Amino acid sequence: MPHLRCERRVSPILREGEIRESLGHWRRPHRGGRRPACYPSHLAHQDPQKETQPLKVLFVQAFLGRFEPPVFPAGLNALGRYLAMTTDHSVSVLDMNVEKAPYRALDRALAEQVPDVVGLSLRNVDTTQYRDRFYYFAEVPKIAKAVKRRTPSPTLVIGGPGFSIYAHEIMQAVDAIDFGVVSEGERTFASLLERLDDPQSVPGILLRRDGHVDNTGPGELFDLSNYPNEAPFVVSPKPYLRFPFSVGVESSRGCAQKCIYCVYPFLNGPRVRLREPTKVVGEVESLIEEHGLKTFQFIAPVFNIPPAHSEAICREMVRRGLGRRARWIAWFAERFLSKEQWDLAVEAGCAEFAFSPDALTDSVLAKMGKVSRQRDIERTFQMAQQDARAVVSYNFFISPPGERWRDFFKLLRFFIGSKLKLRSRCRVFASYIRVEPHTAIHEIAVREGILSPNDPLLPATQSGLRRLFYMNRQTRLLGKIFGAIYALKKMLRRLLGRDTGV
Repeated sequence: MPHLRCERRVSPILREGEIRESLGHWRRPHRGGRRPACYPSHLAHQDPQKETQPLKVLFVQAFLGRFEPPVFPAGLNALGRYLAMTTDHSVSVLDMNVEKAPYRALDRALAEQVPDVVGLSLRNVDTTQYRDRFYYFAEVPKIAKAVKRRTPSPTLVIGGPGFSIYAHEIMQAVDAIDFGVVSEGERTFASLLERLDDPQSVPGILLRRDGHVDNTGPGELFDLSNYPNEAPFVVSPKPYLRFPFSVGVESSRGCAQKCIYCVYPFLNGPRVRLREPTKVVGEVESLIEEHGLKTFQFIAPVFNIPPAHSEAICREMVRRGLGRRARWIAWFAERFLSKEQWDLAVEAGCAEFAFSPDALTDSVLAKMGKVSRQRDIERTFQMAQQDARAVVSYNFFISPPGERWRDFFKLLRFFIGSKLKLRSRCRVFASYIRVEPHTAIHEIAVREGILSPNDPLLPATQSGLRRLFYMNRQTRLLGKIFGAIYALKKMLRRLLGRDTGV
């Protein structure tokens, strides 16, 4: 599935009654009897006339296991739009996270749609937050069981960034899954639907062979010039509009940065691929005019890399007058944000410049693989001081590799100073690094003896998450003290109903 992960911050949990139902559906008109190349095996014994019909595909956004402010499933929407634009298959989408009774909604969708194929999307396996450890993956076996108890049993395909990062482990843990799509799904999933009788010929999937999990080699990264810009949405944005900045509009994929903890280069490749700026803005305008969109976020590993692309998007937003109609947030790289780009983004409707410096001092930034330096971070803060039209937020890691006591105290001074100077216009977030596969931090944790080479990074239960966070031994104690202060202040702010940033 396309990999559109949610941001690192975790929003407060909602009461179940606040979640609304949504089931998207779109079917492309049948093209004069054209039929897919193959069908799931359970269709072979059906009426020959039915064999000529396209496949029915139900996409399911996996339930998190608790109720949180929902995030629009932009990845499933993009994949569904691509299938609707390029194939005859019938496409439906269910986001379990906007349903009052998620599993009843799943059963209802399965009964009503009677899908031939169910595509299950797993965005994240856990929160990646040390102080809010919650294991989303625990719901996957339950969902798979609910799908497979239907008669006839649909083919179950899993994908999404959470799956791709832990693909082999998840396939081994959940026997009910038939196939797994690794990395981007547009071409791979479409090819799998056409070759379900010969899945070994489809690159980019995991399958079961002779009692073992096998893979068919790397899949093809999607050419964004083929993005389904003209296809209607297959997921209604309506249930998400009441949650600020929940709806995302994709502007790029891939990341050439070398941050030691990040999985984006593994998921989407180390080369940045760009959507045409007019197409990106056209989607924003359509959401505003057709759905009443008021807030959204740009989906990109880093919005202003390269700077010229984000500037072109902002100029087009200004040209169409959209900056006065909707507000947005995006992730920016401090090093590449100029004052001119700041002003242009604000004019285009930017409400929050989100930064992920991860550390403050140059020595730790270099150790973290970051391109920005302390002067870049301080420069963005000065821009915020000079312009009250937008909010800034900074995300840091506690006790990262290379941090010493003096680095820690400089960071603490930045935390305190930023709040004293900007107050509610500056939000600062901090957490420990969640160690994930395919990253340099995993190698560092093993080398330093924090983890052993055989430690599973997809634990059997939620309790196993605790030991999967990196803590620098030199500043671990200070980090825990800081974490306790941070957690206490955050709790007080929540009780007082104020902003959740430090």
